[in-house]
Order: sequence, then structure tokens, then C-alpha cells
Amino acid sequence: MQNLRFPFLLCLFLAAPAQAEIYKYVDESGNVTFTDVYKKGAKRIDIPGAPAQQSGSGKSSSRRASYTPSPTDFPRIDAGTQKRRDDIRRQVLQDEITGERKNADEARRQLALGERLAPGEKATDSSYVNRIKNLRESVKQHDQNVASIQRELANLK
Repeated sequence: MQNLRFPFLLCLFLAAPAQAEIYKYVDESGNVTFTDVYKKGAKRIDIPGAPAQQSGSGKSSSRRASYTPSPTDFPRIDAGTQKRRDDIRRQVLQDEITGERKNADEARRQLALGERLAPGEKATDSSYVNRIKNLRESVKQHDQNVASIQRELANLK
């Protein structure tokens, strides 16, 4: 019985709770990930009974500057100036989406032309497959750009 006390105490000592901050992160696909590394948008999980994180432990605090309110003497922008800035931003985004839609249409046209087989070319030739792959990726990229700009426009006030 004496021989079992030391290994038992050693196991208890080694099983002491670790001090780590745990974050819960949900990505665009809805996948939930728990990690000890902070990612933008992650939320810290407080574990009941876990020891509090000491401020001198070397890890940066999970608090960010954006969580603290602005000081009362912080410079403010009047509503008219902000509206002009928003209008300029909206116009820039409108110009970008117009150009990107033209680029997407041109990429679709190039894809339609590129899908035609050249004389003596087969659909299984690597040059044909690579050409089609690149043209489809171009169309996909332009469509993603249009969608991103539309999201930006929808987020404007």
C-alpha cells in the first residue's frame, strides 16, 4: 500500500488543471471550433471552477481596445460629413460593381469561346482541360467579387 501512494500523488499533481483561455469560434459554414488561440469573432468561454488567468502570465489579454467606450473628449464627426463620406463610398462601390459585372460578362464570353475545340484538339487534351479550368476559375472569381461588393453595399447605412 505504501508503494502505491507516491504514484497516486504524482498522478494527482500532474492532473492539476491547466491555465488556458478557451475560445469558441463559428465559421461561415456553421462549423463550431473550440481552441486556445484567439481568432477574430471568437468568444471566450469561461469554465466554472477553473483558476482565473493571471495578468502577468505572458499571454495578451483577450480584451481588445474596441470593447472599451470612447472617451468623452474623443473627436466626433458631424452627420453631414459622415453622410458625404458614405455617399462617396457608395458611389465607389457602385462603380466597382459595374466594372466587375462587365469583367464577369467578358469572362463568361471567353469561357464560351474557350469551350470550343480547336481543329485537331480533343476534350481530353491537357491544354484544353487547363484552358477551361482557368477560364472557369476566372468566371468564379468575378462572381465572388460581385457578391462581395453587393454585401458591402448592403452593409452601408
